[in-house]
Amino acid sequence: MVEAIFRSRYVSIIAVVFGAVGAVTMFLIGAVTTIKAIGVYLGADEFKALSSDAALATTVDFISALDQFLLGLVLLVFAYGVYSLWIVADAEEWESERKRVNAPDWLKVGSVTDLKVKLLEVIAVLLAVLFLKGAIQNQVFTWPDLVVPASVLAFGVTIWLIRKAH
Repeated sequence: MVEAIFRSRYVSIIAVVFGAVGAVTMFLIGAVTTIKAIGVYLGADEFKALSSDAALATTVDFISALDQFLLGLVLLVFAYGVYSLWIVADAEEWESERKRVNAPDWLKVGSVTDLKVKLLEVIAVLLAVLFLKGAIQNQVFTWPDLVVPASVLAFGVTIWLIRKAH
C-alpha cells in the first residue's frame, strides 16, 4: 500500500510537463510582443515612426513582453521545483546533475516552502512590472491603482516572514 502511494507521485509529471510547455509558450508570446514593439516604433502601427507616441507605445509593449517573460520564468521555476521535489528519487544525483548543467544556486529547491518562496518572489516582481506598466500608461493614479504596490508590499512581507520562520 505504501509503495503504491509513493509511486503515485509520478502523476505530478503532468504539472512538470505542462508547466514547461506553458513557460515555452509565454517565452514565445514575449518574443512576438517584443517584435511587435519594434515594429510599432519603426512605424508599422498607427504611430509615426520614431515619434514620442511610438516610443511610449513601444515602452508599454516592452513592459508587456517583460511581464510575459517573467510569467514564463514563474512557470519554469514551478516545473523545475515540482520535478526536483516529487519526481527525482535520488537527491544527491539530482544535485550533481544540477551542478553539471550549471544551473544557478537560487534554482535549488529543497522543500515545498522553498518553492513557495521562489514563486512568491517572482510573482512580486510580476506585480511590480504590472504597476510600472499602469504607471506609464495612466500617469495619473487613483486609490484603486495603489492596490498593486500594496500587494507587492504584502508579498515582500510574506516572503520575509516565511524566511524568518525557516
